[in-house]
Amino acid sequence: MLSALPGENSRAFRKVREALRRPADSGQACAKMIDITPDGFGIPLSIPSEHGLLHGQLALLPNACGLVVLAHAAISLDSRDELLAGQFRHAGLSTLSVDLLARQEERFADVHNNVPLLAKRLLDFLGLIRNRMLLGELQTLPLGLYAANATSPVAVRVAAQRDHDIAAIVCRGGLIDLAGMLYLRSLESPLLMLVEETDTQHIASSNRALKEVHGCKELKLIPEIGIEYASSTGFEVSAHEASLWFVRHFTEACPVLT
Repeated sequence: MLSALPGENSRAFRKVREALRRPADSGQACAKMIDITPDGFGIPLSIPSEHGLLHGQLALLPNACGLVVLAHAAISLDSRDELLAGQFRHAGLSTLSVDLLARQEERFADVHNNVPLLAKRLLDFLGLIRNRMLLGELQTLPLGLYAANATSPVAVRVAAQRDHDIAAIVCRGGLIDLAGMLYLRSLESPLLMLVEETDTQHIASSNRALKEVHGCKELKLIPEIGIEYASSTGFEVSAHEASLWFVRHFTEACPVLT
């Protein structure tokens, strides 16, 4: 259990629990979010770190088949992050977007590539969510990890340590070998790697790393994601492939959790 900020997070989770207990309108689409904050975007969560608070945003669907945790090594989430989370929710998945860096750390050199540090923080967020599920404040759901670029090895390392908690992983780009050979070889969670078809260097490095993964794994090539993120075919394809991967493996995991 995370000892810091228990009051704020507990009040937020009580609101979630109360909202989930309200009778669902059978005429509503299953992808409607539970609106429990003024901005209509789920609930904010926070955990402490050595240099300040780390923030997350939890958005729940009443009939979600799983919860996708989107890990970012950024000071704050931008419109692209929320666009992707929105695509996952459209596919019937609840989301938790988390910042793994505190605002005060933006001046630190190379902190984005500190895999052990970022992995510890992602584990803390997962511990918070799992604890609330055990307390009955959140519905118990399969968990998935989504990461891109610098956070890809972080997600792989965390999943290797928490295979019993992580039903699926999707990594877009990044060097997953930086997770460490031990973690690649011990990974059991199903892993999907998405790499731009024009990025021959990352295709080669991903193939080498995947040879060390003995569990379920797949490499898919996607169109290049351009500057116009929202209208990029590469973004649409990557979001679609990631959603399919999560839904497939969450559905397989559900009988174990019920």
